[in-house]
Amino acid sequence: MTVPRRPFRRQVLVNTASSGIANLWAMVVAFISLPLLLRGLGQEAFGTWVLLSTFSATTGWFSLGDLGVVVATTRDVAARSAVDDQDGLRRAITASLQLCTGLGLIGGLALALIGPFVLPWLFRTPADLVGPLRTAIVIFSVQIVFDLMINSLEASLEGLNRVDLSRWVDMFRRTAVIAAASITALVTGDIVIVAAASATATAVAAGLTFVVLWRFVPHFLVRSPRHHHLGLLRYGRSVAVLRPLGVLQRTMDRVIVGAVLGPAAVTYVEIATQLQAGADGILGATSYAVVPASSWLDAREHRTGIAELAERGTRYSMLATVPVIITIALLSPAIVQVWVGPEYADAAGLASVAVIAVALAAPIAVGSQMLLGMGHASTILRAAAVAIVANLGLSILLVHVVGIVGVFQATIVGALLLLPLLGRPFLRTAGLTTREFVRRSVLPIALPAAAQIAVVVGVVALSLEPWPTLILGAGLGLAAFWTAAITASLGSSELADLRRVLRRGQSPPLEQD
Repeated sequence: MTVPRRPFRRQVLVNTASSGIANLWAMVVAFISLPLLLRGLGQEAFGTWVLLSTFSATTGWFSLGDLGVVVATTRDVAARSAVDDQDGLRRAITASLQLCTGLGLIGGLALALIGPFVLPWLFRTPADLVGPLRTAIVIFSVQIVFDLMINSLEASLEGLNRVDLSRWVDMFRRTAVIAAASITALVTGDIVIVAAASATATAVAAGLTFVVLWRFVPHFLVRSPRHHHLGLLRYGRSVAVLRPLGVLQRTMDRVIVGAVLGPAAVTYVEIATQLQAGADGILGATSYAVVPASSWLDAREHRTGIAELAERGTRYSMLATVPVIITIALLSPAIVQVWVGPEYADAAGLASVAVIAVALAAPIAVGSQMLLGMGHASTILRAAAVAIVANLGLSILLVHVVGIVGVFQATIVGALLLLPLLGRPFLRTAGLTTREFVRRSVLPIALPAAAQIAVVVGVVALSLEPWPTLILGAGLGLAAFWTAAITASLGSSELADLRRVLRRGQSPPLEQD
């Protein structure tokens, strides 16, 4: 058995902090880029670009093109690293990169051949945009190959419990791609040039990610036997079935609204979704490091560590996420006016509804990542299938009945269904009872949340202009939350323990860590 180069708890905290910084930066970049892209392309072309982006290999439909290999890579590399199987580790990395590159070429070719004929019709594209969209689709298909390569390389870093390195290179990728797209949109207003700039930036990011992994695991390109490829594909099968549900969850709102109401209406969905993504990004960042961490602990059969990871991980994840949810829910009118202007004020109400689903997902976010890291993808699949089917059906129905807000209302219903369906197996796997989990991980959030809500509602009641409302509401509300959290939810002993873990410079055995 081996131990991480840093003590295990400290590495998990570093990984989580790095994920948080990366997601926060992604939120900032997206927050800045959306009005730039909207201004440069115009509402119709912007909605069309958003719809094309739903086929991304990073968060869209073509992220399914890896057939689950990316998640399988993180799990396999983590397990091999835990027992110091260096030869197997390199073969697993090579097999993953070969599979993802080949699958990316197949997916990109399919999009280039079929997309130009199908997507303009599916998106209800205006006649003057059909030609540029067809060219942009072909260029976008090239980006898919580089995206899947990056996903494989980042998964290998995460399997080595270096989520911090993975997140830093991902920050570069997101920044380069969004900056290139935004600048070209403002300068040219041409969706074709925007697509070309995005693909070029992705290729550069792929090269950087390769160099980072090579420096951390030198000479990882080795001959990989066929059984390594098959092993990744076998575990990937469960994930591959699960992944369409996650992608459907992320993209269905845009696609349904675009198909029913047209690309202009997608702009309102995108504004609300970006604000929702701010809260969801924090939740994902604070729970994502659990995948390699739980794989590591499970390989060692360290049951106490798994229970601690579940309890503390959920508490810390919610402490980071809930104040962002409250800020968006109560200050969305001011945020939208300051961000994109009063002409899109209707998106504020959509955002307030959208973040409710994130609040409902927060208590089980760490648990779902833990189940994934410990090889229980089928459990997540069954629960997610029920929630997504309900969400999809209600979205199609409600968008005709109540308009755009219906797709977000349907998401709330899906999140409610997931709570018991994922909560029970998560607690059983972690060896916790519902009562102790709620008492130690969920209830400590109540008092800080109440303090923040009271302060923000008071600021909103003053009826100030948008800028003062946003600055005072967000600043004072977050101060109230964290004051209550530090004094009541964490306590001096836990804060001292956190400081002690972060200050460790040696690598004691895991049982003593």
